[in-house]
Amino acid sequence: MPKGNCEFNGSGREYLGIFVIHLFLLSILTLGIYSPWAWVRLFKLKASHTVINGKKVNFTGTGSNLFIVCLVNILLTIITLGIYTPWAICKISKWRAQNTLVDGKQSDFVGTGGSLFVFYLVHLMILPILTLGIYYFYGIYRYYAWKEEHMKYGGEKTSFGSGFWGLMKIFLASSLFWLVLPIAAQFLSLPSIDFLALIILFLLAPWFICMFFRWQIRGLTVGDKDGVEHFPPVKTSFLLVAVIILIELLSLAAAGLFIRDKYKIQISEITDLPQFLEMKAKELGMPEAIRVPVIIPPTPDKKALPREALAPKLAKERSPKKPTSKKPHVSALPSPGEKPVLESHEYDRGIRELDELIRQDRQNADLYYSRGCLYERKGDFKKAEKAFTKAININYRDKDAYYNRGLVFVKMKRYGLAIKDFDKAIELDSRAVDAYCNRGNANYQLGKSDLAIRDYNEALKLSPKDGDLFYNRGVVNLSKGMKTEAKADFKKAAMLGHRLASEMISR
Repeated sequence: MPKGNCEFNGSGREYLGIFVIHLFLLSILTLGIYSPWAWVRLFKLKASHTVINGKKVNFTGTGSNLFIVCLVNILLTIITLGIYTPWAICKISKWRAQNTLVDGKQSDFVGTGGSLFVFYLVHLMILPILTLGIYYFYGIYRYYAWKEEHMKYGGEKTSFGSGFWGLMKIFLASSLFWLVLPIAAQFLSLPSIDFLALIILFLLAPWFICMFFRWQIRGLTVGDKDGVEHFPPVKTSFLLVAVIILIELLSLAAAGLFIRDKYKIQISEITDLPQFLEMKAKELGMPEAIRVPVIIPPTPDKKALPREALAPKLAKERSPKKPTSKKPHVSALPSPGEKPVLESHEYDRGIRELDELIRQDRQNADLYYSRGCLYERKGDFKKAEKAFTKAININYRDKDAYYNRGLVFVKMKRYGLAIKDFDKAIELDSRAVDAYCNRGNANYQLGKSDLAIRDYNEALKLSPKDGDLFYNRGVVNLSKGMKTEAKADFKKAAMLGHRLASEMISR
């Protein structure tokens, strides 16, 4: 392996003043306007500490010239929405090279914006994306190597051989300071130490800058004479990139299988769960589809009844799940003033038994779902909402959990959230009649009567002999003053055996 013939002998102490006063304070105070002059000072100082192939280096650029070059290229970059950036970098690099004299001879930069544009796409966008960001650090290294390989110091051939790990050591060393000092300050619980850590990190920056300059300059070989052994061009091993991508794909596949197995509902692991849930369903009074009574106002002859006085009926609630693929039984959702079927302590006992099963299997969505049902029947709607939410977080395609949580939101009069859950239940099951019905009820409560009627119409397409749907639509039509349509709906509901509809007709 050839060895570079260039040296950098600067130290952080010599760069401290330029960094603190010029690059930081004066640049901030002038809102960045002074920055070109600060960078020229840095370039001059760096050149004075650099020896290229045994020859002295001098930098002759001025801050005003750099300001004009930067201003023009920044404007072009803005006008082209950033597309001109590679060309702007090359223009600034060429200006800097032409002002870098090696033994009195002008340097040159031969890189072009087009080649840098392609380089950027490949090494700083495509490959980092394909490797999930792993290649990005090597892409930064390739960028610095590309710039040096397109330099001609003193007009002579230049090659670059500083290794990737040398740059990574500088990065890791600076990152270590940025991480360790604040953590130590927090560990000692001393605010003053935390502030002192930031000052120390700021003051150490010139030393890290010199570490970078030394890595950069010592990797250069410059000269056209015989006996000067140049470094080979820096290249990317695309075989290594392919291996990295393959490893990532395998890792993602393994992670996917692990997540699937971990969060898959495995009720069969709990041997007594089927008997437990079936027993609870019978104990807590969960018969097949019990309708909820509706309070009829004493003044049905008004043109438009208040929304609070006459409300559409709630459809059915899903009961706690059994660990089979069969459709769950359904039961009534108690009305706001209705007492639970059982005493509170009986629900508490069922919830405690579910809690014990959940401790054994915390990723079982059905257990959380069943607990939500029991909390709802007990009247504890906040805990019911939390339990249904947990079930949804584990199994986001559980349409019954969305549906029942929507009913809980209705109970809590949070109709906007209820509608979102009914939307999701319908998205997962386009034939969810009860979800359409209750979304219509929630829209009615929000004063969106037209949306409510549309939901009842959709539900009736799926269940044309559901008396509740005709009755509910009749209620909404009556509230809108559409007596003829309301009467027709009530008659249809009465023909289907709806008692309350019959009473409405007779009044």
